[in-house]
Formats: sequence, C-alpha cells, structure tokens
Amino acid sequence: MTLDILVCALVLVAVQLRISASLLSVRGRIILSVVVFVWAVLPFPWGLAPWVISYLAGFSITSGLLAILAIQHRIAGHYWLPLKQLRGACLMLVLMALWFYPMSMGSSYADPYALGFGNFGFSTALLLLGLLAWVLRAYATCLILVAAELAFGADLLVSDNLWDYLIDPWLVLWAAGWLIRDRLLQARAMPAPQQPSASGNQSRESADNALAARSSKS
Repeated sequence: MTLDILVCALVLVAVQLRISASLLSVRGRIILSVVVFVWAVLPFPWGLAPWVISYLAGFSITSGLLAILAIQHRIAGHYWLPLKQLRGACLMLVLMALWFYPMSMGSSYADPYALGFGNFGFSTALLLLGLLAWVLRAYATCLILVAAELAFGADLLVSDNLWDYLIDPWLVLWAAGWLIRDRLLQARAMPAPQQPSASGNQSRESADNALAARSSKS
C-alpha cells in the first residue's frame, strides 16, 4: 500500500463521516469508517482508492493531515486543534492557491510549478515560512509545511513535485468552503449588541464558544 492510496483512503473516510454525521450513531459511523477504509486500500481493481485516484488524481499530504483532523472531529465531536489554528491553515492554503493556480495556467510568464522540482530557494522559503508560523504559534500551518517538505524529501508520493505534496485542487475547494462556513457560523453566533459600552473581546469570545458548540453538533 502506497502513501497515495493511504491519503486517498483517509479522504474517503472523512467524506463518508461528513455524509453520515446526521444519519448514524457514533458507533455506526466508526464501523462504516472501518469498512470504507479497508475497501479503499484494497489493490486495484477491487479497491476504491485506486479508482478515485485514476479519475481525480492524487491528494496532497496536507489533504491527508486535514482528513485525519476531520475524522477526529466527526468521531469525538470536537476539534483537538483550536479553531483559530485551523482558520490560519485554511487561509494560507487558499491564498497560496490564488497565487499558484492562475500563474501555473498561463496568467504570467513565470511558472511557479517549476519551482517544485527540487528548487533549493523555494524549499528554503517554505521552511522559513514554517519557522515563522512556529514563532507565531500557528502550529497547524507549521506542521503542514514541514510535513510536506519531509514527505517530498523522502519521495513518499508518486509525484516528484513539491507543490503536489503541499496542495491539490480538492483540498483548496474544501478549505475555501470551510472558511465560508466558518464565517457564516461566526456571524450567527455573534450576539446582537445590547449596550454601547459592551466589550468587543467578550463578544468575540462568546461567538467562538458558540461556534465551537455548533461545529461539534454539525
């Protein structure tokens, strides 16, 4: 079983848990997750993951990490990672994609995809960005950048380009959708101002608490 298959299996389990969240009990979701995972990692042509990869291409290391987080959330009912950390990681992925994909598809003469073929400067810049994220205590962002670099250095995926370890189109769509959903939940959880002298920090804290509760139930 290759890492590409394992990452795809984790993504499929996360999708299954999202679909069955309101249909099955926690025990039922766990049993179904085991069935989906085992089915996904079976060799071609019986396995589900090889078919998904053949049609949708491979998933990045980041997709695997966030799939693990989504699986934990759907089973435990809460994120072990603070929502602020997850927001920062998703925002980084979306901003990176907004720069990367248009330029890679010809909006500029520069080709950022070429930097992923072992460019020392690009790899160093990502590691420095990861170090900055660690200093700023954005641990999720740091973990994503370091994990992608380490997996690329060990040549764990089929692709030989660092970008394919870091992001993929399906991951970017998920991150963008998560940010939009998170923003809508924040807006709903934010209480209406009662007094002009009410503290903004207290309102934000109440909104985050309500948002965490809504995320656990959804």
